[in-house]
Amino acid sequence: MEKSFLELHKALKLYRKKCPWAKGQEIEKQAEEIISEAVEFKEAVEKNDVENMQEELGDLIMDILLVSVIAEEKGLFTLKGALDDVYEKLKRRTPWVFGDETISSKEEAIKRWREIKEQEKPNKQK
Repeated sequence: MEKSFLELHKALKLYRKKCPWAKGQEIEKQAEEIISEAVEFKEAVEKNDVENMQEELGDLIMDILLVSVIAEEKGLFTLKGALDDVYEKLKRRTPWVFGDETISSKEEAIKRWREIKEQEKPNKQK
Protein backbone atom coordinates (compact mmCIF):
# COMPACT_ATOMS: atom_id res chain seq x y z
CA MET A 1 0.00 0.00 0.00
CA GLU A 2 2.82 2.42 0.84
CA LYS A 3 4.34 1.83 -2.60
CA SER A 4 0.99 2.48 -4.33
CA PHE A 5 0.50 5.70 -2.36
CA LEU A 6 4.00 6.99 -3.11
CA GLU A 7 3.73 6.01 -6.79
CA LEU A 8 0.43 7.88 -7.12
CA HIS A 9 1.92 10.97 -5.45
CA LYS A 10 4.93 10.83 -7.77
CA ALA A 11 2.67 10.31 -10.82
CA LEU A 12 0.57 13.32 -9.85
CA LYS A 13 3.68 15.49 -9.69
CA LEU A 14 4.54 14.40 -13.24
CA TYR A 15 0.91 14.85 -14.30
CA ARG A 16 0.98 18.40 -12.94
CA LYS A 17 4.18 19.18 -14.90
CA LYS A 18 3.21 17.60 -18.22
CA CYS A 19 -0.58 17.87 -18.54
CA PRO A 20 -1.89 21.29 -19.67
CA TRP A 21 -5.15 20.77 -17.77
CA ALA A 22 -3.39 19.77 -14.55
CA LYS A 23 -0.94 22.68 -14.87
CA GLY A 24 -3.88 25.07 -14.83
CA GLN A 25 -5.57 23.57 -11.77
CA GLU A 26 -5.72 25.59 -8.59
CA ILE A 27 -6.63 24.56 -5.07
CA GLU A 28 -10.01 26.31 -5.29
CA LYS A 29 -11.02 24.29 -8.37
CA GLN A 30 -9.74 21.08 -6.80
CA ALA A 31 -11.86 21.80 -3.71
CA GLU A 32 -14.91 21.70 -5.99
CA GLU A 33 -13.68 18.43 -7.53
CA ILE A 34 -13.23 16.92 -4.05
CA ILE A 35 -16.82 17.80 -3.13
CA SER A 36 -18.10 16.34 -6.41
CA GLU A 37 -16.19 13.09 -5.91
CA ALA A 38 -17.33 12.88 -2.29
CA VAL A 39 -20.95 13.14 -3.43
CA GLU A 40 -20.35 10.41 -6.03
CA PHE A 41 -18.76 8.23 -3.34
CA LYS A 42 -21.74 8.82 -1.03
CA GLU A 43 -24.15 7.85 -3.81
CA ALA A 44 -22.22 4.62 -4.39
CA VAL A 45 -22.41 3.86 -0.66
CA GLU A 46 -26.15 4.52 -0.60
CA LYS A 47 -26.59 2.09 -3.53
CA ASN A 48 -24.23 -0.42 -1.89
CA ASP A 49 -22.30 -0.39 -5.19
CA VAL A 50 -18.97 -1.70 -3.91
CA GLU A 51 -17.22 -1.56 -7.28
CA ASN A 52 -18.18 2.08 -7.73
CA MET A 53 -17.27 2.87 -4.10
CA GLN A 54 -13.72 1.73 -4.80
CA GLU A 55 -13.52 3.77 -8.00
CA GLU A 56 -14.95 6.92 -6.42
CA LEU A 57 -12.72 6.57 -3.36
CA GLY A 58 -9.74 6.37 -5.71
CA ASP A 59 -10.91 9.51 -7.52
CA LEU A 60 -11.32 11.29 -4.20
CA ILE A 61 -7.84 10.29 -3.05
CA MET A 62 -6.39 11.44 -6.37
CA ASP A 63 -8.04 14.86 -6.08
CA ILE A 64 -6.87 15.25 -2.48
CA LEU A 65 -3.31 14.31 -3.41
CA LEU A 66 -3.40 16.73 -6.33
CA VAL A 67 -4.24 19.50 -3.84
CA SER A 68 -1.17 18.52 -1.83
CA VAL A 69 1.01 18.67 -4.96
CA ILE A 70 -0.28 22.15 -5.80
CA ALA A 71 0.16 23.28 -2.18
CA GLU A 72 3.74 21.96 -2.12
CA GLU A 73 4.54 23.81 -5.37
CA LYS A 74 3.22 27.03 -3.88
CA GLY A 75 5.04 26.51 -0.58
CA LEU A 76 1.78 26.45 1.39
CA PHE A 77 2.10 23.07 3.10
CA THR A 78 3.30 19.55 2.41
CA LEU A 79 1.55 16.22 2.17
CA LYS A 80 3.82 14.95 4.94
CA GLY A 81 2.71 17.85 7.14
CA ALA A 82 -0.97 17.11 6.50
CA LEU A 83 -0.47 13.40 7.19
CA ASP A 84 1.53 14.10 10.35
CA ASP A 85 -1.16 16.52 11.57
CA VAL A 86 -4.03 14.09 11.06
CA TYR A 87 -2.07 11.23 12.65
CA GLU A 88 -1.38 13.33 15.75
CA LYS A 89 -5.02 14.44 15.85
CA LEU A 90 -6.21 10.82 15.73
CA LYS A 91 -3.88 9.87 18.57
CA ARG A 92 -4.83 12.93 20.63
CA ARG A 93 -8.58 12.55 20.16
CA THR A 94 -8.76 8.81 20.84
CA PRO A 95 -6.97 8.26 24.15
CA TRP A 96 -9.01 5.06 24.61
CA VAL A 97 -7.13 3.66 21.58
CA PHE A 98 -3.68 5.22 21.97
CA GLY A 99 -3.68 5.92 25.71
CA ASP A 100 -5.01 4.53 28.94
CA GLU A 101 -8.61 5.78 28.90
CA THR A 102 -11.46 3.30 28.70
CA ILE A 103 -14.79 3.73 26.97
CA SER A 104 -17.60 1.26 26.50
CA SER A 105 -19.84 2.54 23.70
CA LYS A 106 -19.94 4.27 20.36
CA GLU A 107 -21.83 7.16 21.95
CA GLU A 108 -19.14 7.58 24.58
CA ALA A 109 -16.45 7.60 21.87
CA ILE A 110 -18.28 10.34 19.96
CA LYS A 111 -18.85 12.36 23.15
CA ARG A 112 -15.19 12.07 24.20
CA TRP A 113 -13.91 12.98 20.70
CA ARG A 114 -16.08 16.11 20.73
CA GLU A 115 -14.94 17.06 24.25
CA ILE A 116 -11.29 16.80 23.25
CA LYS A 117 -11.93 18.73 20.04
CA GLU A 118 -13.64 21.50 22.03
CA GLN A 119 -10.72 21.64 24.47
CA GLU A 120 -8.33 22.13 21.55
CA LYS A 121 -10.17 25.15 20.11
CA PRO A 122 -8.67 27.82 22.43
CA ASN A 123 -5.19 26.53 21.55
CA LYS A 124 -5.70 26.79 17.79
CA GLN A 125 -4.06 29.70 16.05
CA LYS A 126 -5.65 31.17 12.95
